[in-house]
Amino acid sequence: MSALLEVKGLRTSFKLEGGGEFSPVDGVSFSVEAGRTLGIVGESGCGKSVTSLSIMGLLPKGQGRISAGSVVFEGRDLATLKPEEMRSLRGNRMAMIFQEPMTSLNPAFTIGQQLIEGIRCHQNVTAEQAREHAIEMLRLVRIPSPEQRIDEYPHKLSGGMRQRVMIAMALSCRPKLLIADEPTTALDVTIQAQVLDLMRSLREETGTAIVLITHDLGVIAELADDVVVMYAGRVVERAPVAQLFAMPQHPYTIGLLGSIPKMHGEQDRLNAIEGQVPTPMSQTSGCRFAPRCPFAVAQCKEDVPLLREVAAGHEAACWRAPLEVAP
Repeated sequence: MSALLEVKGLRTSFKLEGGGEFSPVDGVSFSVEAGRTLGIVGESGCGKSVTSLSIMGLLPKGQGRISAGSVVFEGRDLATLKPEEMRSLRGNRMAMIFQEPMTSLNPAFTIGQQLIEGIRCHQNVTAEQAREHAIEMLRLVRIPSPEQRIDEYPHKLSGGMRQRVMIAMALSCRPKLLIADEPTTALDVTIQAQVLDLMRSLREETGTAIVLITHDLGVIAELADDVVVMYAGRVVERAPVAQLFAMPQHPYTIGLLGSIPKMHGEQDRLNAIEGQVPTPMSQTSGCRFAPRCPFAVAQCKEDVPLLREVAAGHEAACWRAPLEVAP
């Protein structure tokens, strides 16, 4: 089966004030098939959100650009499309849920006005038909009394309700690809579970492929089929979700899994990965995780490890892999 979205060697560069560039995303590759969920996980600053903005064509104009690689969606390289062609795709064939719904929704307009605008932009319908469709989308995301809620302003809704509105907006034109950037970060645990359950149900009902960006491995375990682990702008591990949790093959992934609180047994304190994430401007040779890695050898500090298959369907960018270490 050919992939719905295929990212190959993506490098995204930003201009520095004093001249020159830096690349917070450097050589990222992955693919997503229709109806499946790909989780992208990593610490803050690893390049997850910049990757999503690169795919959606939402990099700051004049500051960020795709400097290498390709982003192929439904057979078309998005990096080569004109702005008007991207606008016709964005919100229609591909959509995005942003991290903070209160800053993503316009406080000066009702949620209905914002939903209807997107629907009429991409579909040939009347204002009345668009309103009916907007109400149906609010009902789909389980917002009670959608006929009344549609005329309310964002500040009148709870955080969970606003996130549901964002999901309704993203799905209003039945996109083939949905990118969800930290969709549950600002929500309490109960609402998080409801939003994840909603996304799972919508994927099954609509067949939409999902790219789920998060730092929460619990969310990945709950929803993803496949996982990409990013560190300092690069993919360090890629595997089916069950395989990654059962036998991680990159020291960074092992560290992430080891820092999850355990429900059973004694645990005085959480395990932590020593050291700091390197900045995108820092020039390092070899593996970028080597300064923090307990398994590092001389080769790790000199040569850049490339992603290679260490088990069936399981790839890791580590000279020491395969590692026989449980998380």
